[in-house]
Amino acid sequence: MKKTLLSWAVAILCISLASLSFWGFTSPGKNKTITNGTDLVKAMYSRWHKKWYPNFAFDQRAIFYEGETVTKEEVWQEVYSQPGYLGIRFNGFESGNGVIFRNDSLYTFKDNQLQGKTPQLHPLLLLCFDVYFLQPNVSAEKLQKLGFNLTKMTEAKWQGRDAYVIGTTDATDNTTPQFWVDKERLYILRVLTNPKGTPRDVEIGNYQKIEGKWVATEVIFKTYGKTTMREEYYNMRFPKVMNKAWYDPAQFVNTTW
Repeated sequence: MKKTLLSWAVAILCISLASLSFWGFTSPGKNKTITNGTDLVKAMYSRWHKKWYPNFAFDQRAIFYEGETVTKEEVWQEVYSQPGYLGIRFNGFESGNGVIFRNDSLYTFKDNQLQGKTPQLHPLLLLCFDVYFLQPNVSAEKLQKLGFNLTKMTEAKWQGRDAYVIGTTDATDNTTPQFWVDKERLYILRVLTNPKGTPRDVEIGNYQKIEGKWVATEVIFKTYGKTTMREEYYNMRFPKVMNKAWYDPAQFVNTTW
């Protein structure tokens, strides 16, 4: 009788574990196979490919600081489409000022006139969005170009959550290029860069579930540890299709979303 009950218990346990696996739940030890940045990029892609939002539009309050003092506030309009498209309008469409990111290039506009085009790999665009759509080897190559050493990794806590840290083996190092990813949910938490010896730290946080999707609603930019800008997102929506005109420099003056 005891053997029969034990067999039933084992069978029920196996069925329960299989059900958890089927519905996408993972045991705490499943991600132990992640030992470097390449592994992590693959895991992020595998977890959220065809589930992350391909189009995302929102408004934001851009709050600028000098020291502890707020120097100005603006309202920006932004729209993203995968992979690698981002449009930003500064202080409304009528201002004629903004930027377009596309094909790893940056187009800058003032008074509806194109001011210039420069090559630009955008680390936040890549790690917040594109990593879930591009093939992992493509994302890894771009991250290496941005200066992240994908062979170096550690783990740490960030605002109470477990995180993978890629680019350094020392989580207290605030100068080496690195990115932090939530260990459970596999979304970005923090990005540190060091262009021309100037350490910059971007904190991506206050994630909320909106229409069943994880969305960061606050981004804080720091230089030398001091806050220089804070972005607060609102009026978030998920367009069903991408309008190519949003990202066409030739149509900048006539485009809204």
